[in-house]
Amino acid sequence: MFAQLAIIALAVLSTGVDAHPHTIRSGGKASHHGVNKRAVTAVSGWTFQGCYEDSWTRVLGAKSTSSDKMTVQMCTSYCSGLGYALAGLESKNQCFCDSKIQNTNMGVKADSDCNYECKGDASQTCGGNWRLQVYKASPSASSSSSTSKTTSTLTSTSTASTKAATSTTTSKAATSTSAATYYGCYVDQASPRLMSGANTESTSMTPSTCQTFCSGKGYSLAGVAYGKQCWCSNSVDSSKKQSSETGCSYACTGNSALKCGGMWYINVYSSSGTIAITSSSATTSKTSTTSSSTSTTSKATTSTTTTSASATTSAAAAAGSSVIGAPNPPSATGTKQLFAHHMVGNTYSYSQSTWADDINQASAAGIDGFALNYGSDSWQSARIADAYAAAKADGSFKMFLSMDVTSLGCSSTGDAQNLINTIATYANNSAQAKVGSKVLVSTFAGENCKFGQGSYQDAWNYFDTLLAAKSIDVYFVPAVFADISTFSSSSWMDGEFNWNSGWPMGGDPLGTYSDTSYMAALGSSKGYMAAVSPAFFTYYSPSSWNKNWIYRGDDWLLARRMEQMVSQRNTFDLAEIISWNDYGESHYIGPIRADQPNSQGWTNGMPHTAWLEVIKYYAPAFKTGSYPSANDQLVLWTRPHPKAANPTSPSMARPTGWDNTDDLLYVWVVLKSAATVTVTSGSNTVSWNLGAGVNKVSVKSAAGTIGAKIVRNGATVKSYDSTGSFSYTNTPSDYNYNYFVASA
Repeated sequence: MFAQLAIIALAVLSTGVDAHPHTIRSGGKASHHGVNKRAVTAVSGWTFQGCYEDSWTRVLGAKSTSSDKMTVQMCTSYCSGLGYALAGLESKNQCFCDSKIQNTNMGVKADSDCNYECKGDASQTCGGNWRLQVYKASPSASSSSSTSKTTSTLTSTSTASTKAATSTTTSKAATSTSAATYYGCYVDQASPRLMSGANTESTSMTPSTCQTFCSGKGYSLAGVAYGKQCWCSNSVDSSKKQSSETGCSYACTGNSALKCGGMWYINVYSSSGTIAITSSSATTSKTSTTSSSTSTTSKATTSTTTTSASATTSAAAAAGSSVIGAPNPPSATGTKQLFAHHMVGNTYSYSQSTWADDINQASAAGIDGFALNYGSDSWQSARIADAYAAAKADGSFKMFLSMDVTSLGCSSTGDAQNLINTIATYANNSAQAKVGSKVLVSTFAGENCKFGQGSYQDAWNYFDTLLAAKSIDVYFVPAVFADISTFSSSSWMDGEFNWNSGWPMGGDPLGTYSDTSYMAALGSSKGYMAAVSPAFFTYYSPSSWNKNWIYRGDDWLLARRMEQMVSQRNTFDLAEIISWNDYGESHYIGPIRADQPNSQGWTNGMPHTAWLEVIKYYAPAFKTGSYPSANDQLVLWTRPHPKAANPTSPSMARPTGWDNTDDLLYVWVVLKSAATVTVTSGSNTVSWNLGAGVNKVSVKSAAGTIGAKIVRNGATVKSYDSTGSFSYTNTPSDYNYNYFVASA
């Protein structure tokens, strides 16, 4: 968080559609959470190099993944498969890869510090709390020598035919069904995904379950992966098909006798008995298909590609891609509320009228209130008073306190009383947000609070007694970064705000594993508040906050996450957008105002308010179960330079995580009826014939301006051109991985 010197950063590592929370720690000191000490695990073909202290500037930072099936063998296999000689495990379920130690400032600690049980095998160790268990491949080791048990033992006696007439497969490793044709085991990758349409995951996944899901979303192809994941599309890249079934060896979570792909491998099925095949080459490629409804045209002399609405990914991968449709909102009970995280520390010059303007813009986008993140600055209490006054004058917009205890302090009983006094000031205010009749209160952090007590659990129990003494009935949903297995027994909390659920950290799209794991840990008696965020990039030097990294904001992250909120609306009632005005971390959706925390270098000229149009569309679907009437809309966002650009005058090193993003222009499209949508980035232009409703498209970035237009019946009904406002460049002066966002 910004506006305070005590900054804690957050991470979510992911694999496939998973996104695993990475617990925040303070001061880099290990907190073992009662883990029994055990010997570090040995693995054939790899040599243990030591237990390293890790930090946000990663010891191994080239690639990463996480898994609730993580073992040492899985991690070494993952890294060797990507060509890396070093593999490291951390915090039970995380795996990091590289060719060399990147952060040489971090020391080697005692082997006993790496003592966390692996998620996938409790007899193995997988690092610790900010402790990275590092292995190096032996010179003679091949990738097969370190293959995980879960990905090795199955082989196929024959492969499935891709002829349209084929209705069964003779592969022993794959799972055949009477309802679909099996087309083989395909290798996947982070970008572009083999199947980039709708996706889901389930603890009862089978190929049949996946086929039902995909056909219900309008897709002809269904793919199962990682035991529990389901991916949908209308076409696949034929070059990704494997000659054997070895990679597709994970047992399905819904039936262990069946196979559901593997790590980065997908079993592909077609419900139509046909399969559309795409080439992985650039814009000179053509698409062939056994169905006449899917077509792609491309001329070698131009950079324009045209695809039909039914071809979700049939445009050449290097030129453009699309995802069609949005999830149907499930029926749900309970009152849904959508808030935005507002940094009071970035409001020094605010007046009540400034708050009123923020409220008007947020309310118009379907946001119900602000979570007021406040710190220790003496002037912030006056800004909080103005915020509540503006909301009270509005009459419907709400506020609640989000105590940033990394700034406020929470070590003494006096600290606790100060926090209670602030809550009491606004508990009966008509603008106070509530859950039922209870006063909604949250935090940023809190796992290190003591309030003069023996432990953080004792601290918050004590805090609860102080609230009771003042007869304040609070619905307390903190964002504490602690062992989630303790949440269900923590009587002082009514729920948990899962801050980590907002972004992936690795190179994969954000999934919902973090949501489901937190809700499972909380149990049915406690509430859950999910995080939504469009991006994350911060670029502070070691002389200031020393934060220089990027989290993946690709895959239309804001729209993707809002769609996840819609599809899960029957499982929780609260969501919080991060953020309204945290400019330093580049995830602001509100206007850029005067009180920036020295972030002008990457925020000036990079507006984000067009993202409010995306939120405005999905918010009613989350809160009421119904989307608004579709009107023609275009929202575009892109970064200003290639991820591997070499600036002429960089002020710092390239940010950590730079390789986890893609060089794409993303466009979110809503159509009231079928139309042709054309998107341009520099010399790259792609057109799609799209149907009514939501469509998400992307085009490979190229130097020059960006633009998009909607053409219907020969007339342009909406258009945007960034001339004079923005130009993508291959030669920036400094690094900037923030987004430029525009709309029409």
